[in-house]
Amino acid sequence: MGASVARIDGVLSADLNFASATLLVEYDPGADPLQRVVAAVEASGHGLRSLDESGADEVVSERRWLDRHLTEIATAGSGGFAAVGAVAAATGVATVVTDVVFAVAIIFGGLLVWRRALNSLRARMLDMNVLMSIAVLGAAALGQWGEAATVFFLFALGGLLESRSLERTRRSIRDLMDLSPQMARVRLNGELAMLDVSSVMPGTTIVVRPGERVALDGIVVRGSSAVDESPITGESVPADKSEGDRVFAGTLNASGLLEVQTTTLAADSTLSRIVYLVEEAQGSRAPSQTFVERFSRWYTPLVIWLALGVAVVPPLVAAFLGVQWGPWSEWVRRALVMLVVSCPCALVISTPVSIVSAITRASRDGVLVKGGAFLEAAAEVQAIAFDKTGTLTLGKARVVGVEPFGDRSEAGVLAVAAALEGHSNHPIARAVVSALEEVGSRPAGVVVEEYQEEPGVGVSGLISGVRWEICSPACAHERGTGNTAEPLRRAGEAEQQGRTVLALLEAGEIAGLLSIVDGIRPQSAAAIAALKRGGIEHLIMLTGDNERVAEAVAGETGLTGILSRLLPEAKVDAVRTLRKRYGMVAMVGDGVNDAPALAAADIGIAMGAAGTDTALETADVALMRDDLGALAGFFALGRRTRSTIRVNVAFSIVVKIVFLVLALTGTATLWMAVFADTGVSLLVILNGMRLLGRRNA
Repeated sequence: MGASVARIDGVLSADLNFASATLLVEYDPGADPLQRVVAAVEASGHGLRSLDESGADEVVSERRWLDRHLTEIATAGSGGFAAVGAVAAATGVATVVTDVVFAVAIIFGGLLVWRRALNSLRARMLDMNVLMSIAVLGAAALGQWGEAATVFFLFALGGLLESRSLERTRRSIRDLMDLSPQMARVRLNGELAMLDVSSVMPGTTIVVRPGERVALDGIVVRGSSAVDESPITGESVPADKSEGDRVFAGTLNASGLLEVQTTTLAADSTLSRIVYLVEEAQGSRAPSQTFVERFSRWYTPLVIWLALGVAVVPPLVAAFLGVQWGPWSEWVRRALVMLVVSCPCALVISTPVSIVSAITRASRDGVLVKGGAFLEAAAEVQAIAFDKTGTLTLGKARVVGVEPFGDRSEAGVLAVAAALEGHSNHPIARAVVSALEEVGSRPAGVVVEEYQEEPGVGVSGLISGVRWEICSPACAHERGTGNTAEPLRRAGEAEQQGRTVLALLEAGEIAGLLSIVDGIRPQSAAAIAALKRGGIEHLIMLTGDNERVAEAVAGETGLTGILSRLLPEAKVDAVRTLRKRYGMVAMVGDGVNDAPALAAADIGIAMGAAGTDTALETADVALMRDDLGALAGFFALGRRTRSTIRVNVAFSIVVKIVFLVLALTGTATLWMAVFADTGVSLLVILNGMRLLGRRNA
């Protein structure tokens, strides 16, 4: 099907992923080939739906009833008549009768194969359907009607079991969309009304009763409750929600009554975005999949030519030498067996089914993986770099000391600092503003003009015509014009206690110091220990903070190294240096402030990405909750995925080689060859699906 679509005029590329049932088509809009794409898909017996970025889909082409149930009909018909024929043959019924019964079984089995074989031939491809058709018709021509019928039955049965198994994998992520209610209880003019979620605009107040699922993303404006957020974050313990907290569509309100002000359209909910991104990731190609497909491209033609040689060369050589090597029909039979063995179905499906299962498992655990390439890379990672603020620490900094200099007061220093930091979104800036709010409102007249923010350095602006600046003590030492010795000594004492210190400069003179602390996440030390147990030895913190604070955090969490006083661009250089030193490197941050460093790593991992569109879009991997505990699980899943893929590929190749040898020696039969293909395909699918079953975090 993919090849047929790719040959359509106006289609630039068509990439079919059988495991995830996705067809990614790149086309020239001016050529408008979509109707021909739909026709090509319909010709293969499949339906088609388009998927948009909201995770919603639209049925473009519905499969006919016969197409939907063709596998079941072929399996039942071919199996039933093959069984009748076998019983008839065993009880001595005339050969012509049993052959007719077997022929009917072949016709039923052909319902599943022949149309697909013709489509493949039109696309000038030799796939399993073509090879199976040749083998069955060849066996029938040799008078092996019973074996031909058995082959088609086993092929149909294997296809049925494969499709059922894969459908379970495909549906596991789509089932998340069913969690989101289709109706919302909306408060309009003081009255409650049930409206379709698609008609509810952002800013509307909805009411969520106990035991109901939240219909749309929003902010709690009234009430408190425990909410099960496992569909989003993978966390099984309900989260306490009250006024000001964010809730997500599809999550379950466990106890209290909540009133929620919606923040997005239904199509733009976090749950919808997760489903879309996961389905997009499932359709991406991993490096091992690319290798397998390259291998298959030369394996199949090679075996076909070998089969042709087996059918022709030995009888001709025997005739030339005047010896008996068996009848020509026996060599043709061996060649037909080799044709069936030549199809690399099990080999091709071995990687994508593992990737799809692993990505789905990760999403259940609250980890959004953007593609199989990042899962495979996770198994090879030798070093992980961590941002400090909001990653290893809580990101909830608080001011614990204000020290003014000269004739300035603590309140005055704090007011000016809050006025400057009020324009920044950095966690430390928010801490300064919060400190002022705790002691009272901002004094009148503190208006900032010509505000500037230097990432990784500080902020500055004019207040009443005077240049004020907030930066680190080291920066203050470089830029200060007055006596900085005493303020810097005091700053050093605070840093010795593991505090982050900000210097406030007025016209180049240090006007005051602010001491700030940010608590370490409770899970950080356990997560670092789990990563070490998983074999990742190099765990390094990258921070713009001073060495003393960095060393304190590293000592408490168990990190193996620190790089401090780094500007944002220096973090990018640090990641590149780590890659040269250790090989594969992952970077963990918030996905917003450290996006360049995440992009420089082999795997960029954003933490706490639920509800953060930027993090969802920019990161390669997104941890949906603010918990490093899921990190070790992700890398463990990467190692399990790599191991599963290797087992599947090795098993598929070994079985193919064994049956090729058996075919050459005349030991293997056609039905044994079918097992070597469809049976092994089913086994690698089931092995890949094992990744769905066990929680990793």
